[in-house]
Amino acid sequence: MAEPLAQLLPFRIEFSPRALDDMRRRIEDFRWPDIGYDSGWTTGTRDTVLRDLVRYWLVEFDWLAVQTRLNQRAHLRGDIEGEAMHAMVAAGPAAEHRTPLLLIHGWPNTFADFIDVASLLAAQDESGLAFDVVVPSLPGFGFSSPPRTPGLHPGRIADRLHTLMRSLGYERYGVQGGDWGAIIGTALALRHPEAVVGLHLNHAPNRTLPPGGEPLSEVERAYLDGQAAMRAEEAGYVAIQGSRPQTLGYGLNDSPVGLLAWMLEKFWAWSDHGDDLWSGGIGRDQVLTDVTLYWLTGTALSSSRIYYERAHTAEAFLDGFVQAPTAFLRFPREPWAAPQELIARSYHLLQYTQASAGGHFAAMEQPELLASDVRGFFGRLG
Repeated sequence: MAEPLAQLLPFRIEFSPRALDDMRRRIEDFRWPDIGYDSGWTTGTRDTVLRDLVRYWLVEFDWLAVQTRLNQRAHLRGDIEGEAMHAMVAAGPAAEHRTPLLLIHGWPNTFADFIDVASLLAAQDESGLAFDVVVPSLPGFGFSSPPRTPGLHPGRIADRLHTLMRSLGYERYGVQGGDWGAIIGTALALRHPEAVVGLHLNHAPNRTLPPGGEPLSEVERAYLDGQAAMRAEEAGYVAIQGSRPQTLGYGLNDSPVGLLAWMLEKFWAWSDHGDDLWSGGIGRDQVLTDVTLYWLTGTALSSSRIYYERAHTAEAFLDGFVQAPTAFLRFPREPWAAPQELIARSYHLLQYTQASAGGHFAAMEQPELLASDVRGFFGRLG
């Protein structure tokens, strides 16, 4: 029997004054460690940057203004497979050509990071193209409820997002994603090829190895060697969240500053900037919007379980060649920016764009370029 479609109802973002006051109290009462000496970012989040951002959080960051802006977009929430799923939607005008488009976020991001990209894509261009944009909160993230049973790995999440799109009346749609969005988007294209008209990625899932023992090119070998070196320094969070997320989750759920420190280091490591994090495309308000959403929704633990589920499933949900037309937008500071020939081994690659600036957080750092590249790609598909 087919899974029944969800009834999605209007949803409004609103947190009580008590919740906001509690967050503020916990920030103010944070017990700062004695770090001994300044090690910069080499041993983790830099103390001086964190302290400055915490001061900004308390004195200048205006959550209520952010909440008002988010509520200017339509939000829906409904039951899918017995668990609530949330999505922000931006419907295009009655244009000559409207393409349903699923934008999928990753970690430590939220749906809120796509608000600018969604606005740009929902607007009609001179050719008459506009998008009906759907930005879900992944299960366990934001306003989507935490999974109540084990086994919700990215392949199953892809199935759930497909049900979401069908519930909205979209039988065929485009997909865009980076980070977990690229992994889930790839799984969607493999598991539901009849539905995915095109796949746009700005992150390469770790599946792009030559099939059948084919030899690597020098460029491919250099990329994979770089990936191995990066994992030695950067993948500690994957090991923890992929093996013992619950142990870490208790601490992150109890301390807003601890949660900020855990996530801030990734914004530093994966974005394009000089020595000053805020000199790039990411702003303080963007980082604090994400962290505040994680804190107020209490999803530090539930969001990290996606790492555990991926590491502990025997289902090969990423196996196979992606037949859907695929585009890849490569940013220079994206740690998982695979070379063109490696991606073409696993995807029906029609478009490969090299950006001059930007990193892992494309929707935050380069929203105009991301929207333009997405629009150009799906415009080619007709």
